[in-house]
Amino acid sequence: MDWKVLKTETAYQKAIKRTLSIFHAEEGTPEADELALLLLLVKDYEDKHVHLPYLNPIEVMNNPEAEPRGIALLEQA
Repeated sequence: MDWKVLKTETAYQKAIKRTLSIFHAEEGTPEADELALLLLLVKDYEDKHVHLPYLNPIEVMNNPEAEPRGIALLEQA
């Protein structure tokens, strides 16, 4: 497939699916080159369209709901 800048959610999902299918491509192969391009395209799309909220780490650790979600495992490490 000739990849272009990802402008739609559909194109992004196709790129993600293909990225996962060739993720372990051997260096120097056409799939490795395609993977490198896809990773750039996916990152560009995510930088523009995926917005994660800021989480204050102290507030997260002091959240009483944090322990049931697995934070207790982090404290044991």
